[in-house]
Amino acid sequence: MSSTYDQGLIALSIAIAVLASYTALDLAGRVTATEKRVRLAWLIGGSITMGLGIWSMHFVAMLAFHLPVPIAYDVGTVIFSTLPVIVASGGALFLASRQFLSWRRLLFGGVLMGLGIAAMHYIGMAAMRIEAHIHYNPVLFLLSVGIAIAAAIAALWIAFHKRMQTSRTERSSRILSALVMGSAIAGTHYTGMAAASFQPTQVVGSVLASQANSSLTLLAAGIGVSTLIILGFTLLTSFIDRRMSAQAILLRQQEAEVLRAQQFTEMTLRIRRSLKLDDVLNTAVNEVQQALDADRVIIYKFNPDWSGTIIAEAVASNWNHLVGYTVNDSFWERYLETHNGGRVWVTNNIYDVGFAQTHLEILERFQIKAYMAAPILINNQLHGLLFCHQCCSFRVWQKTEVELFRQLAIQVGIALEQANLLHELQQAQEVLRLRDRAIAAASNGIAITDPRQANNPIIFCNAAFETITGYSQEEALGQNWCFLQGLETDPATVKEIQDAVREERDCQVAIKNYRKDGTPFWNQLTISPVRDASEKVINFIGILSDITEKMQTQEMLRHSKETLQQQVLALLNDVQEVSKGNLTVCAEISMGEIGVVADFFNAIIKNLRHIVAQVKHTAEQVNVYVGENSEAMRLLADDALKQAEEITNTLQSLDAMVLSIQAVADSAHQAAIMARTASTTAEFGKTSMDLTVNSIMNLRLTMAEAARKVNRLGETSQEIYKVVALIKQIAVQTNIIAINTSIEAAKAGEEGRAFGVVAEEVSLLAAQSAQATQEIEQIVDNIQLETTEVVKAVEEGMIQVVEGTDLVRDAKMQLGEILDVSRQIDELVQLISDATVSQAQTSQLVASLMKQIANDSFHTSEFSRLVSSSLEQTVDVARQLQDSVAVFKTSEKKESAIGDPRAVEVMDTRRYTVGDSVVIQNGNGKFSVKL
Repeated sequence: MSSTYDQGLIALSIAIAVLASYTALDLAGRVTATEKRVRLAWLIGGSITMGLGIWSMHFVAMLAFHLPVPIAYDVGTVIFSTLPVIVASGGALFLASRQFLSWRRLLFGGVLMGLGIAAMHYIGMAAMRIEAHIHYNPVLFLLSVGIAIAAAIAALWIAFHKRMQTSRTERSSRILSALVMGSAIAGTHYTGMAAASFQPTQVVGSVLASQANSSLTLLAAGIGVSTLIILGFTLLTSFIDRRMSAQAILLRQQEAEVLRAQQFTEMTLRIRRSLKLDDVLNTAVNEVQQALDADRVIIYKFNPDWSGTIIAEAVASNWNHLVGYTVNDSFWERYLETHNGGRVWVTNNIYDVGFAQTHLEILERFQIKAYMAAPILINNQLHGLLFCHQCCSFRVWQKTEVELFRQLAIQVGIALEQANLLHELQQAQEVLRLRDRAIAAASNGIAITDPRQANNPIIFCNAAFETITGYSQEEALGQNWCFLQGLETDPATVKEIQDAVREERDCQVAIKNYRKDGTPFWNQLTISPVRDASEKVINFIGILSDITEKMQTQEMLRHSKETLQQQVLALLNDVQEVSKGNLTVCAEISMGEIGVVADFFNAIIKNLRHIVAQVKHTAEQVNVYVGENSEAMRLLADDALKQAEEITNTLQSLDAMVLSIQAVADSAHQAAIMARTASTTAEFGKTSMDLTVNSIMNLRLTMAEAARKVNRLGETSQEIYKVVALIKQIAVQTNIIAINTSIEAAKAGEEGRAFGVVAEEVSLLAAQSAQATQEIEQIVDNIQLETTEVVKAVEEGMIQVVEGTDLVRDAKMQLGEILDVSRQIDELVQLISDATVSQAQTSQLVASLMKQIANDSFHTSEFSRLVSSSLEQTVDVARQLQDSVAVFKTSEKKESAIGDPRAVEVMDTRRYTVGDSVVIQNGNGKFSVKL
């Protein structure tokens, strides 16, 4: 039956499909964005609206379908067809509003929605009441269902990803997606319609059919317009709700921003209110932790090597405390430029960023799963980092939280800078107070002048200045330094002070000033200029110290020095005869230190005189004793030389004997090695024989076991023979039964032919069994025959093995006797070798001792000669010593030293005064002494 479509209704159905798709995308966004208490209402209303839109598209498209027969629809079936698509729309909106949409959930939802749309379509087709039979093309039917499922999956995916788009560009993308979804829905319908074919059951007039079609067209137009109105109203409601929601969100955001600003201001005030550095740190971390509801907030201070120390912390009770912990992590050094610019480092999940393993281990040790880090800048220099840790779980940090954290980090830096400035100010004030107390308590007088005023007056002086000068502070202020000077003040020193003030430089002088009561006093004056930031001198500081006692002490020391020099000159004049060798003189003893020195000098001269007398006597005795012993030492050296020659000859004979003993020892050692080798070879032979006996015994046991198994095989073949006989009997009985069966089948005629065939087959099988049985009997006979032969062979082999075992045992016993003899020979040779080695070692030891004795004899001869030579040199030294001490005069008798080069001479024998240089010469050279 031919069919036609109303093009206008087709366009209307496609428009409804597109608008319904757009509405579905919009409703998916509304369901996702609304709160929980409103979401259910939007989900139900959206499901009904979307379902009715899709149903209207299909129904209008069905009304656009015209046949040459009247078409009517069952109202109940039509209404029922809306249920599947409404349920499918609800499921699609529910899935599209979820936070996550997996592929499994997408496929499951798409299949259910596609089946719902297909069910709605074919239920609507079933609602048609026409005078014709409907037949469906299976291929097109399945294609329509597949298109419905594919379109549902695509629609669900698009709805999920386009649900939150509200901008103009994103709205254009949503319209394009609605066109694609509407076309897919229309394609599902028209593919399903193409799958249907109609066969009329009776002929109907064309006029009646035309009237029915025109009424359906009006119905389709009414349903289409109504659907467009409903969809438009739904979109308008969604738009109004979106605008109201946006206004509500904006209002809440503004309220939240105001609340955050107020909270931020309060936190900033609390942080700024803290004046001490520790209070600032503790307040800052506590405020940040409370504001962000974090598990831990720390302040991380950088060290010079870019390691860091945690100096402040606010942490929940169930997490580790980290304050005071030092971290060696190079991660933050690499991101120094990023943080130095004020940017906040945000990490929602430490495992998704790709951190280095070392940095990740540190985070895990601190129980950190997500964190933020912001730089703390003091005077535009990176001081440390402010960290916010989330330890219980991963956390997606919001933009408002990040911005609040950044602002708090800035305020922390400002507060720290303020605290540092306050701390520095307090330190400066403390230093000033200490300076004031130090100046007030100083023992030196301090005065400050102002060169910018006329005559450079004194504008400040301390209490020590009043004590030293006698002038009060009121009397000194406004005066120039010159008011302390008097008649005996050195003009050159005054000029040096004036030049230093004029040239604006430091100056230190010792000057005589006068007190208020007119008494003079010496003082050391130090003048230093004070400059401002532009290097201009604004003050002079003068430090005045009383050095009167020091100057008096110096004068006393000078007088004592002159007195001491005069006494030294007198002592030198008294003892100058000692330099000529006269040890009979004595120095005059006076008072004071020089008198003590003169007393010591007299004692030294006395001791020296005694020593010189002893040296003379000792030198004479040495000459006598050395002359007596020199000849005896020479004879001793000759005897020692002869004894060394005799020992050398004895050594040559002993060396020959040692060589002979060594040769015997080597031969004995080689014989011992050969005997040991023979013993070792015999040992190996005995071991091999033991292994051979064991192998033969194992072979004997193996052959006995093989014989038993072969006998068992013979017995088994007998049992097989019995089984074969039984099979043979069964085959005979089977053959008899087959013959009887064939006879009975022949009697039965045509009806027993089948039994005859079976009997023939059974007979043939019995014959084959009999033949196989005969072959098995023959095989069993062969097995028994071969088994008998194998048993005989094994028995003969066992006899030969027993004989071989006896022979091996005999050989083993003989080899053992050979081994015992070899061991005895080895022991005897070893004893000979040891004795020979011992003799060789003893001979070598004797030879070594003889050599040592010979060497000692040679050394004794050499030492005797050296001693003789030394005695001769001792005689010469004694003579020289006698000549040397002869120059000293040890009695009242005059002893002249004129002409002796070793005598001490005084180059100038006049009386000396202070400042003269005395040159003294003796046998060791000249030296000069300044008085």
